Amino acid sequence: MASYLVDLVLLAALLFTSIRVTKMHRELVRLRNDQGDFATVLGKTTEAVDDMVLMVREFSADGRQLVNVLGDKIEQARKAIVDIEVHGDASRGSA
Repeated sequence: MASYLVDLVLLAALLFTSIRVTKMHRELVRLRNDQGDFATVLGKTTEAVDDMVLMVREFSADGRQLVNVLGDKIEQARKAIVDIEVHGDASRGSA
């Protein structure tokens, strides 16, 4: 009789352990899938950041060129203003 009771307790423990192991296995499968998704998203994020770095570098280079061109135009405009003032003073002086 005692051996039946021990067998029953062991069977219950085995059943409980089997249920828990099955749940853990399902959880591990889900975590593996999530890890794959996470790795994919992380890879895409890395690519996006690399693209942004490249765009910033290109924008920086284009920005420098634009600043140089604008600086040249500003200098031309200053020279034109000086020329206009000189011609204006000359025409007032002759009048």
